[in-house]
Amino acid sequence: MPQQQTVTADQQHRIEAGVPFVEALARRVAASMPHSIDIGDLVQDGMIGLIDAAHRFDAGRGIKFETFAERRVRGAMIDALRRDAWPRGIRRVRRELEAARESLRRELGCEPSMADLAKRVGSDETRLGRTIVRINTIESTSPLATSDSIDEASLPPVMVPSEPPSPDKALEQCEIKGRVRDAIASLPPRERKVIGLYYFGEVTMKRIGAEIGVNESRVSQLHARAIQRLRKALAQQFESDAAAANALGAVLVTMPTRATRASRTSAAKVKTPRGVVLPYQKRSRPKSARPATRPSVAAEAPRAVAR
Repeated sequence: MPQQQTVTADQQHRIEAGVPFVEALARRVAASMPHSIDIGDLVQDGMIGLIDAAHRFDAGRGIKFETFAERRVRGAMIDALRRDAWPRGIRRVRRELEAARESLRRELGCEPSMADLAKRVGSDETRLGRTIVRINTIESTSPLATSDSIDEASLPPVMVPSEPPSPDKALEQCEIKGRVRDAIASLPPRERKVIGLYYFGEVTMKRIGAEIGVNESRVSQLHARAIQRLRKALAQQFESDAAAANALGAVLVTMPTRATRASRTSAAKVKTPRGVVLPYQKRSRPKSARPATRPSVAAEAPRAVAR
């Protein structure tokens, strides 16, 4: 059995004095989440972070304990929510990708390319790209995601059915797609283009930035803002914010597959190379390997959602 850590008198005092701080932080976290989130559960999870912070705190560094503890307390709450909500398969795939990437970093001494990563996990670039796009979609459309920290907290809104939907379910899905289509059509032009290129064209944010004349960071901001606008627009048509996020995610997560299938039946080629939004720089291809061009796919976004 693991050996228990000894709690000193100072640590015990910080833990006891920090309970109101954890409760207040739990209320702030819960305020930005669906109503089904229980504050009591957040407090219990946050106490784990508080105890860890009390053991690690060094008063000699000259910072307040609450300042030091806040990140660990909040992180413990978010980690617990993520563990409870993420499907085991998604968590496993994400862990495998992160482990493979870290292993390749050590071996190569630099960030691995998509080809390197695909080879390590026994996949190919196209399949791996779709997987990462789906994970990114799940994160960015999560009920936990906010415009301030779109990557720090995430819950999966999508569950893929194991069998074809019933006629009633198919009709409901068609109606949901129509609502999402209308919401996308109502976005400002640049945000609509970002959504179209990212989800329909499977274009990297760096390439999108080059097309619309901004840097990659700005594209990420436009993407986050567009997702927030879509969730807000859809929230008025569903019974809860979580239901709106689920509906948006369920539609967006299927877009890359549709775009890929459509590209195979078209004589024209995609203007920018396929890619995925990764947290690292993708190696550029030689000019001879770049595909031919075709008109931007952004304008097709609202129509494709309705299919």
